[in-house]
Order: sequence, then C-alpha cells, then structure tokens
Amino acid sequence: MNWQLLGPLLVTVAVAVGGWFIGHVLTKSRDRQAEWRKEKLVQYKEYFAALAGVVGSHYNEESSKRYAIAYNTVGLFASQEVIECLHAYQEYTQLDASKVGLDEHDKRLTRLVLAIRRDLHLRPADRVDTFSFHLISARANQTKA
Repeated sequence: MNWQLLGPLLVTVAVAVGGWFIGHVLTKSRDRQAEWRKEKLVQYKEYFAALAGVVGSHYNEESSKRYAIAYNTVGLFASQEVIECLHAYQEYTQLDASKVGLDEHDKRLTRLVLAIRRDLHLRPADRVDTFSFHLISARANQTKA
C-alpha cells in the first residue's frame, strides 16, 4: 500500500462526502420550505374562498361556519404579521354595519392581503404605496345591459 497517497485520498473522500452531505441538507431544507409555502397557499386560498362566502347576499349559516374554520386554521401556520392583520380586519368587520366604512374596510383588507403575499414570498415584491384590494360579491341572476 502506498501510504503517501492515503492522506490525500482520505481528504478527497472527506471533501466529497462533506459536499454531498451539505448539498443534501440544503436541498431538503429548500424542499421543506417549498412544501410549507405550498401548504400555506392552500390554506390562504381556503380562507379567501370562505371569506367570499360571507360577503354579500349569499351569507348563510354554512358559509359562516366555513369562514370560522378557515379563519381559525390560518393561526396554525401564518406569520405573526398576517395574524395581526387578520385580527385587525376581523375586529373591524364585526362592528355594527353602520359603523363600518368601505374605505377603512378595504384598507385593512389590503394590509391583510399584502401581509399574506409577503408571507408567501411572492416575487416580484408588491408596490405597497399603490397596492389595493377589495372584495366583490357574486350576484345571482345577473342580466347584461
């Protein structure tokens, strides 16, 4: 056995195994982050679908239950910023209808949407100063003019 080659060979093997290990760990971490982001997206989509069900004239007990479940589920995975915006939006929408202004409603909803988009790391980043979001209600029996 050539002992002079053993040292460099062991170093080469150690570097190769170390490189593979680091690459494997980084890939797994990226995969977990992508899966987590995908799950968040599913839950956020369910929240907004449930929110759409309690807007306008189609509000009923079933849509209210769906919204409550979606709202409560968001707290399991959302960032603290999203949860704070969600609470601010929810508190405002629970006020008496005569005390809820559409501008403030949309402002809080826009903050919530922006927080969710940041939580999902969407690219390109939003222009916060011009970003606006509002809800629409589905209307039954719409006729074209």
